[in-house]
Order: sequence, then C-alpha cells, then structure tokens
Amino acid sequence: MLRERLRQFREASRLPETADYAVAEAHLPPELLDLFRTQHPRDIVHSADTARWLIARGHTEPDLLMAALLHDIGKGQQRRFDRVAHVLVGVIRADGIAGASGSRFEMRRALARSAEHSQAGAQLLAATGAPERVVSLTRRHHCPSRLGPSRGDPVLALLQQADAAS
Repeated sequence: MLRERLRQFREASRLPETADYAVAEAHLPPELLDLFRTQHPRDIVHSADTARWLIARGHTEPDLLMAALLHDIGKGQQRRFDRVAHVLVGVIRADGIAGASGSRFEMRRALARSAEHSQAGAQLLAATGAPERVVSLTRRHHCPSRLGPSRGDPVLALLQQADAAS
C-alpha cells in the first residue's frame, strides 16, 4: 500500500494532456463535460486514467465510463498537502475527527471535503442532470459495507478497481 501511495504522490503533479480531455469528450455529454473540466488538474488526470483503465479491459458501458470520469468531482480544489493529510489521517483512522467543514482551518475543511466527496459529488451530478446510475456509482464508490465494498454490484466493483489502479 505504501508503494501505491508513493506512486500516487509522484503522479499528483501531472497536468492534464489533450488525451485526458479527449477521453472525456468521447464519453460525456456537454453539461457533464463542462463539469469534468472544473475538476482539479490532478483529478482530471486521475479520472481520465480511471476511464482508460476500464476501456483497456473492454468495458464500454456508458454509465460506468461517465462515473469513472466524474467519481471524484466532489473533492473540489485542494492543495497537495491536504490530500496527503487525508491519506495519513485515514491510515491512523482519525478521519472521523480530523475533518470539520465549519472549521476556521482550511486543512480541516479540506479533510472534511475529502471524506465527504462521494456524497458531495453525487449531489452535484444529480443537480447537473447526470443519469441516476452515474449518481449512484459516484455516491457509493468509497462506501464500505458488511457485504463488501461493492455490495454485490459488479459495475461498482469495476469502478472501485479502476479507481484504485489509477
């Protein structure tokens, strides 16, 4: 897991390229493409990588690819340090107490945004008119369950696998 986190940190400085926008243009309707473009550059790259991971393995379901491109839309603009702090707080299982959306400290607000990004993203997608399946996949892409993280949903399991791999 540490090796994977180091890879993510190293790649966090990559800026979006033409190919990242091209995969979004191929799979998102105009209103969702506009939303995709509002993401933090790191999230644009990550989301495009997530969609490409799925496409490379033969997955072409439109709702899955839309969710791959927009699953982190609820994170908003965050500093790299805030994202590192989110990972570290999660490792020590203090994410429930470290984040506070009403805090006067930006880091605590950022930790709350990270912890709540699945729900916030789902709300944003619903308000933008995304298909209900895309909203649902986004809402649940980080939800644990006694039945396993995908709750028996193979499409959600694919999204989670692609998210972790990219």
